[in-house]
Amino acid sequence: MRREFLILALLLSLAAGALAYEAWHLGLTADEPSHIAASYAWWVGADVLLPSDTPPLMRIISGWVPRAMRIPFHRETELWRNRSAYEIGATTISSLNPERAQRLIFFMRLPFTAFPLLIAFLLWRWGRELFGEPIGLTLAACGILEPTILGHGALIKSDVPAAFGALWFAYTAWRYWQRPCLRRLLVMTLATLIATLTKFTLLPLLAVALALALWRGPRFAAATIIPLTFCVATLASYQFQAAPVSPMDVYKFSLAGVPSGLMPAVRALAYLPWPDQWVRGLLYIMASLHGAGFSGYMLGHKIAGAVPAYYPLAWGVKFPIPLQILSLAGLVALAQAIRQRKAGAAEAFIWGSVALYFGSAVFSTFHIGFRHVLPALPFCILGGGFALARWGAGRAARATSAAALVWLAAASLHVYPQGISYFNEWIGGPAHGWKYLADSNLDWGQNLPELATFMEERRIPMVKTFLFGLDGPERHLKPGSWEAQPCPWGAGTVSERRLQPQPGFYAVSVNSLTGLLAAAG
Repeated sequence: MRREFLILALLLSLAAGALAYEAWHLGLTADEPSHIAASYAWWVGADVLLPSDTPPLMRIISGWVPRAMRIPFHRETELWRNRSAYEIGATTISSLNPERAQRLIFFMRLPFTAFPLLIAFLLWRWGRELFGEPIGLTLAACGILEPTILGHGALIKSDVPAAFGALWFAYTAWRYWQRPCLRRLLVMTLATLIATLTKFTLLPLLAVALALALWRGPRFAAATIIPLTFCVATLASYQFQAAPVSPMDVYKFSLAGVPSGLMPAVRALAYLPWPDQWVRGLLYIMASLHGAGFSGYMLGHKIAGAVPAYYPLAWGVKFPIPLQILSLAGLVALAQAIRQRKAGAAEAFIWGSVALYFGSAVFSTFHIGFRHVLPALPFCILGGGFALARWGAGRAARATSAAALVWLAAASLHVYPQGISYFNEWIGGPAHGWKYLADSNLDWGQNLPELATFMEERRIPMVKTFLFGLDGPERHLKPGSWEAQPCPWGAGTVSERRLQPQPGFYAVSVNSLTGLLAAAG
């Protein structure tokens, strides 16, 4: 057992170092300025910035950094009156000298590096309880090496924290199902709160927790503790700035897709005090899911609305092949267990979670990145443990598993620290990813440090830039070595003229080349 703990500690230590390097090295991604501004606003009691697209957990864990560093957010300006978190964050960062801006981003990212480590720990813990020590360590190593989890694990974003929240909830729910008691009910309630305070799309877990607790008991405690704790925790996380929901916002819920049969419940709940920012965020997400959502890019074309093939394609080209094989083998093991009537609660919680998170994404209208199915990925890995437990005892099977783990490590380290841009060998790797997907699957504005290195190595004195994102070239490139070009893909320009660049060196984001940013037409 001591050897197992030493190996786990070594794996987590190496992962922590890799994540810390990512936090320092990666350029500012497109959404991070918004979260930097919103996090600061929460800590000064002014959590009013838009869009309010996430619950407050990520603001709570990182917003203390700009306050501690005394970053000058000028709140008496037109930007703050407009409440645009993107503009406020980008403007504030660009006003700092590059060294101070780098420190701000690094220290705000550091708290987020805990979540991929916690995912790996839970994969080990749950895998160990189900399958034994060696498989538990193998699953933890797979979680650490999975490129999308690793690549997004150091960013000021809710995607990896949401994956942890979903995994922890399922684990605590499984343990509660095994032996219901008040202590396990309280732990499951805490896991539910962490998940629902991380991402609005995880709010259905509240209903799952309540239904599970009412089914298994103690019913009175469950009916009291879970909803009451959720309401108090939500109010506390918004600093008790709450009021009854306005009639206009109640009406917006019907426009955002709430069925007419549920509207009486919405009207009744509206009499309770709810944080305005929580209501705005919930409406923002629901309206996005119910409407056209966010346009994306797939196989050379812009897409919008429901495109069920998007996430299966993303899984096929962005999930590492060794983990695909492991997951599919786990599904075969599941089919055999069902046929033999040996499937139990563990299979239901693990593969049911895959179906919930991946299935809901397939029929959604969010097509801006594989990261939106991140909550499903740890369960895909964990589900593969059933295959390892069933067929992994022989010498040949152990050798195959070791070879697959080496393959995964080589593929992940080859693209590190650019796990955001990872594509697997089915399509030839990241160099061919743009033919299939774009946006946060490949180019999220994180590569300006690489551009600076490339220019220095090739001795390029000047580049003209067409860049995606809100990171400032002045943070990475030498003064006078770059020249921003007017955007040729805005509304009303694409169909009117064709860009004819003059001779020289150009740095063009992939999202610009694919036409993702172009106006329709």
